[in-house]
Amino acid sequence: MRPALDYKTSILLDDWSLIPKGQSLLHSEQAIIDERLNYCFGQYLLKIGPLSSAIKTQSCAINTQINMSSKLSTNHNTGIIGELEELPFLESSIDAVVMNHVIEFTSDPHQVLREIHRVLLPNGNLIISAFNPISFLSAHKLNPNKRFLEFKRGRFFTIGRIIDWLQLLGFEITFEKRTYFPFEFASNDQYDQSYLADWAQRLFPWSGGSCVLVAKKREWPLTPIRPRVKYKTVFNPAVRTGSFNNRNS
Repeated sequence: MRPALDYKTSILLDDWSLIPKGQSLLHSEQAIIDERLNYCFGQYLLKIGPLSSAIKTQSCAINTQINMSSKLSTNHNTGIIGELEELPFLESSIDAVVMNHVIEFTSDPHQVLREIHRVLLPNGNLIISAFNPISFLSAHKLNPNKRFLEFKRGRFFTIGRIIDWLQLLGFEITFEKRTYFPFEFASNDQYDQSYLADWAQRLFPWSGGSCVLVAKKREWPLTPIRPRVKYKTVFNPAVRTGSFNNRNS
């Protein structure tokens, strides 16, 4: 297993068109994220990465929405530019985070997840999507042509490994769904849920090219909470009179 830490400079994907059939993948993940955002509430929603900025979240109940990307990105939809390994937010200040295909293109995905855990409020939600290395979508990396070079530079981690990282940080995985199955999209880049796609989804659920996870930040107190009501104890012995031996008998 290769280490997750990489000292090479990585650049995030700026547009969904840099992914094979990226617009179809965008529509598929958009539908899943819209459904999960219905369970997110609070004041601040953070979208990390240029691909996350393209996700439409107007229907979300959280009004204040922030688009953030790294300083190496050339996307113009971002409101804050900063290092993903050092998020410029206070601890426990964000209610929900949406991050689409970012950890595959960062040099230290562990630190990115640690920073998200730091800025999230307790019981805050992280909606993250990642490419599945065991899928037909990842097979495009073996194609020797020069198309989708930015996509091929990504480091794809297994979904089980990402779940382990999240659980070690204290996240609870509350939702997992895979999409982008073989034969799911027609040649004209339109969504086509044909019988072949349904067959592939039923028999090979692991073959989805992308996976959407929802992780909830959990925090438990280190000391038990004592009751505020104090009860007065009354001494009530079982034997009220002492026993003695009659020596005259």
